[in-house]
Amino acid sequence: MASYKRYIQRFYYNIFRRRLNGLYRSVIRVFVNLRNSLVFRSYGRRVHWDPGVIFESPYNISVGDRCRIKKGVEMYADPWVEDKDKVTLVIGNNVSINSGTFINAHNYVEIGEGTLIGKNVIIADTKHNVSDPDKTIRDNPVTLEDPIIIGKGCGIAFNAMIFPGITLGEHAGVSANSVVTRDVPPYTIVGGIPARIIRRYDFEKKKWIKYNDEGRPEE
Repeated sequence: MASYKRYIQRFYYNIFRRRLNGLYRSVIRVFVNLRNSLVFRSYGRRVHWDPGVIFESPYNISVGDRCRIKKGVEMYADPWVEDKDKVTLVIGNNVSINSGTFINAHNYVEIGEGTLIGKNVIIADTKHNVSDPDKTIRDNPVTLEDPIIIGKGCGIAFNAMIFPGITLGEHAGVSANSVVTRDVPPYTIVGGIPARIIRRYDFEKKKWIKYNDEGRPEE
């Protein structure tokens, strides 16, 4: 009988704890969204923004509707250009960014609507300049590079890296652990170090075409 009572108590305690935790998270999310709506250049509706997201220069960041930004994401958007009011990071509607992702947007980074970004992805429009061999890499300057444009409906898997000046066409995909050093056409999947074309959708044949290691389509 005593064990039965303990089971009932534990059952109701777990329900109460889950509801209390859910209420706590909801209250925190309300305050986080209120803060963000005041400090960001623009901040959309129904944004799921976890506590613990690290960001700098929010006035230079624009966030669309219904985005999901997970805990541990880092965003740095301080403009390294003359126009300090420039929006350097644009996140479109329905974008999901998972934990551990690092975004350097000191020139301009745009993430298109409906894009999914996995864990630990690096997107940076800057790089270390190692032109002076007499200095360590740390002591060489970090230089501003060309903008990064990620089109609508793209998918970037975990641990991928997007180099400065890269454009991903709409519905492009980047495989896990890939390093993207050149533009990716629309409806194309790339992977590897450096990333190469793995598949591309052929609208005339209405199917995905595989590519070999030499970058040629397999017929």
